Amino acid sequence: MKERGLQWNLKDIVKDEEEFFNIIKKIEGEIQGYDIIFKETSNDMKEAKFKRMIDFQEKITTQFGRINSYVSLLSSIDSKSQKVMKYQSTLDELGIKIADKSRPINHWLQGLEVRNKKPLDDKNAKRLFKAIPDLEWTLHDTRKKAKHTLKEEIEQVIQRKNINGIDAITELYEKITTNLSFEFAPYGKEKKIIKNQEELIKYVKHPKKEYRKAAYEALLRTYKEQKETLYTIYAAVIKDWKMEQELRKYTSPINMRNSANDIEDEIIETVLKVVVKNRKIYQELFKIKAKELGMKKLSRTDIYAPLSKEEKKINFEEAKKLVLETYKNFHPEFAKRAEQVFNQEHMDSHPKENKRGGAFCAYITPQITPYILLNYTETERDVSTMAHELGHAIHDLYTKRLPYAAAHAPLPLAETASTFGEMLLFEELLKQASKKKKKELLMNKLADSYATIARQTYFIKFEKEAHEKIPRGLSEEELSKLYLAQLEELFGDTVNIPDYFQYEWLYIPHIFHTPFYCYAYSFGDLLTLALYAQYKKEGKKFIPRLERILSAGGSKNPVELLNKEGFDITKEAFWEEGFKVIRSWLEEVKTL
Repeated sequence: MKERGLQWNLKDIVKDEEEFFNIIKKIEGEIQGYDIIFKETSNDMKEAKFKRMIDFQEKITTQFGRINSYVSLLSSIDSKSQKVMKYQSTLDELGIKIADKSRPINHWLQGLEVRNKKPLDDKNAKRLFKAIPDLEWTLHDTRKKAKHTLKEEIEQVIQRKNINGIDAITELYEKITTNLSFEFAPYGKEKKIIKNQEELIKYVKHPKKEYRKAAYEALLRTYKEQKETLYTIYAAVIKDWKMEQELRKYTSPINMRNSANDIEDEIIETVLKVVVKNRKIYQELFKIKAKELGMKKLSRTDIYAPLSKEEKKINFEEAKKLVLETYKNFHPEFAKRAEQVFNQEHMDSHPKENKRGGAFCAYITPQITPYILLNYTETERDVSTMAHELGHAIHDLYTKRLPYAAAHAPLPLAETASTFGEMLLFEELLKQASKKKKKELLMNKLADSYATIARQTYFIKFEKEAHEKIPRGLSEEELSKLYLAQLEELFGDTVNIPDYFQYEWLYIPHIFHTPFYCYAYSFGDLLTLALYAQYKKEGKKFIPRLERILSAGGSKNPVELLNKEGFDITKEAFWEEGFKVIRSWLEEVKTL
């Protein structure tokens, strides 16, 4: 009998439509207060008055964030929702009103001249910001980025342009791809139509080669049919990104992302360099896997092939029990936070028609437990995904004491707790495994490591080239060949790559929605492996260090935060520590 699964109780965010529109009206009334507050800003204002001003801003942004998250979650479980279409237009208008009212204060906080008011000078900024310790670093960071802020009227135009232009274009990508149907036809079997991408993707790990091949063919053939449309969307994303990068005087397309993440370009370049240097670990893995599967050489369709003939199915309740017990064995506080997600019905667990693919954990506000979306299909990988997303929730729940503006961790630290959770689960499964199963688990973990480190890094390498070359004139065909060349560098001569994999970039949503996001995975995985190696050395003594990192959320500079805990992420040697762990898995596979 097919599991129906868990569904979100969204009433913890918004009870009903009446409350949604009541919140809208309340915010519209309250934002008039920005005019009064702006008049009171001055270099000699008292700390108490400054704190009231920031509290007012915090209240508005938290309420808006709450209803914005609500609409986003509704859209995730039903891409064709008429209610979402209605709500989104209302939200867009409100977002413009809030930005217009708050922009003068934000410019003043940045030390910029606005409406003939004397800018906030450095001395008084230091005095005032110190009055709000949890936001002190965030406010100073805002001033540091003032050089990228444009005049008030230009910012107004850009915001309206984004809402009615590029945001609508990327939403179009989501609607097109969510509503695709896939003709799945393994050799010798009757074809069937699959309407949910996650249902199709599970076959790329099928024990039978013809099923894996058919899954990739169905996926990439369908995306290839949309290639002109999706290329047009991607080219628009890149040109829009370039226009804003140049207007705001960022040094490169990726510098705009790095600056938002408070990470120096040099650190990201170091991570990319270390990953490229270590790609031969994965090439060696693929040679070993070919032998295990009785092949001369793997095809790209065999990368995730299981070693056993039949993968054990794990029902949802078994997975839940295993993940919660794993977290409890590590630290009861982790399990306690993970249980909140289940107890409050904040998980939507199984695939459905019109539901978006993949998995995520959505931060709402400090007062509301995060919401998790899964597409659980009873595979071992799905159990790991559950542990991963619950790790995100645990991370967010460690930051409940922080203001909304500083609670969510910056992108470089965003994958820390999630990946750490996956590692805890992996170690637990290894303990329980037979020799044969242990080998299988290690090889699967290495394949996952390839997917989250090497693969994501090569997405970034592809993006860097695409962002450089598309504005100068690059056709869809040339872009796809460029992607294929990146695959050839990654795999070397260890894997045969069917030509249709040149269209794989079309189904990578992050490069459309959030350019250069993908390094968060390689950064987060390698960072966590280095942290996990330290945990293995120190045992339970390490937990307070991890809790301090998680509890900081976005209230501290990530480089300084990690350095204070003894981790220097500016050095290649730090990132090589992560690869030492990965290499140890490969060596263990050889001995088994």
